[in-house]
Amino acid sequence: MADSTSGVSINSINSMIGSTNSNRVSGLASGIDVDSIMTQIMTAESQPMIQMQQRLQQTEWLRDDYRSMNTLLSNLEDTIFPMKLQNSYLTKSATSSNDSIVSATATPNAGNTTYKLSNVKMAASASAVGGEITTNPDFDPDKSLASQSEILGSLPESITFSITTYDENGKPIAPDPPFSFDPGTTSLNDMLKTISDSNSGVNAFYDPFTHKIAMTRKETGNLNPNGSDIVFSGNFITNTLKMTSTDANFTDGSDAEFTINGLDTHRHSNTFTVGGVTYTLQGNTAPGETATVRVDNDTEAVFKKITDFVDQYNDTIAKINDKISEKRYRDYPPLTDLQKSEMKDSDIENWTNRAKSGMLASDSILTGALAQMRQDIYSSVSGTGNDEMDQLAEIGITTSTDYLEHGKLVVDEAKLREAISTDPQAVMNLFSKQGTTEADQGIMQRLDGTLKKTVDQIEEKAGKTSWVEDQYSMGRSINDMNERIAAFKLRLVDVENRYYAQFDAMEAAIQQANSQAGYLQQFMGQ
Repeated sequence: MADSTSGVSINSINSMIGSTNSNRVSGLASGIDVDSIMTQIMTAESQPMIQMQQRLQQTEWLRDDYRSMNTLLSNLEDTIFPMKLQNSYLTKSATSSNDSIVSATATPNAGNTTYKLSNVKMAASASAVGGEITTNPDFDPDKSLASQSEILGSLPESITFSITTYDENGKPIAPDPPFSFDPGTTSLNDMLKTISDSNSGVNAFYDPFTHKIAMTRKETGNLNPNGSDIVFSGNFITNTLKMTSTDANFTDGSDAEFTINGLDTHRHSNTFTVGGVTYTLQGNTAPGETATVRVDNDTEAVFKKITDFVDQYNDTIAKINDKISEKRYRDYPPLTDLQKSEMKDSDIENWTNRAKSGMLASDSILTGALAQMRQDIYSSVSGTGNDEMDQLAEIGITTSTDYLEHGKLVVDEAKLREAISTDPQAVMNLFSKQGTTEADQGIMQRLDGTLKKTVDQIEEKAGKTSWVEDQYSMGRSINDMNERIAAFKLRLVDVENRYYAQFDAMEAAIQQANSQAGYLQQFMGQ
């Protein structure tokens, strides 16, 4: 064990307790090494404080270990949360026979079936190309409009106009108030960017090669059956910018058209949902060409969710078991700064590793949590809908036979895949079923309750990094220890001052006696 007094000086003790007595000079008259004596006295007097500092350090280490364990438990809880939900086990896959025609995704509500698409014609967006604004090559779309009035013609002090589009229900969409620009500060490109960024629903740009403006509807489909999909209003946009929905260069939007399982239908968008399956058209079919979309249970997605949970569960219990099984080295208290100053870095590291070891050895909160988690996992679940799938072992998840692995879960992948494929509803109930009693609850419901309780217990004891010390019990103990250490340091300063005062008085008395003896010797010698 490290010696707490080896190499200690009165100056190092003064530094430890915050004393300013480092410049005293004593023992000149008596010949006594006062500093050496004071070092021994103050070393003995400071032992209770050193022990308090060591207890403080141990408490902080214990708190930090608790928090690291709580991080593991909280992360496992985050993984478990979505697995309490039924949709996690009813995942469906949608596979297209021709991704160049259609791609698809399926929701858990989709039925296991096959859809056949033919006569596919993709939806298109409305577009408008204006007439030639100018033939003058000097026109600059980045300069203010007013500075180019000789090219564009006379401009008003304020330019206003409207662009009206339509939503999927045929309801008009127009900026309110209408677009308004100051030609003295606005360029053509500024204006077109404002239009594109607005809720008008069009993208606009100017082509300097043709001197024309093009606008395209952001949404696809024939959204205004009674007229044009883009309507321009205002003298500047129709006359100066030559944009009008009646020109030959205007193209209305068109709906997607297709036949699905013999039903001819259409949609405004190339992405649409039918029967819980979301389709995205990717291309038109040739005459007689078809594409099929097959919907099945997504066994692999469910399998991965379960095995990912098993991996994280195993990692969590392994780390907790390692922590509560650590050996406690009680002969290795935390090192003081004085002790560290006389040790090599490698020795400090080795000592500190042993001093930190076993802070959570056999901890009741963690051992209790592990025991409850094992019970949560191994107990059968009533009401799964399949009596042959009411325990993990029956779907291929068992416990390792190696007792050193402390209940590690082992997965029979083939058996688990078969269970998911054969009866996904029973697998879902085994994990996620809700119930009023523990026996009725699915495994994830039970585990979630156990983890929440454990995390709350640890937080009440060790808090979180974002909490102040007064918010948790160990923090309040840390505050109390810091206050007692500070008070003890003040007491040590008083003790040191008192002893030095006594030595100073002794020195003064000896000096006076020596002075008197010298006077007598001088008197007797006369």
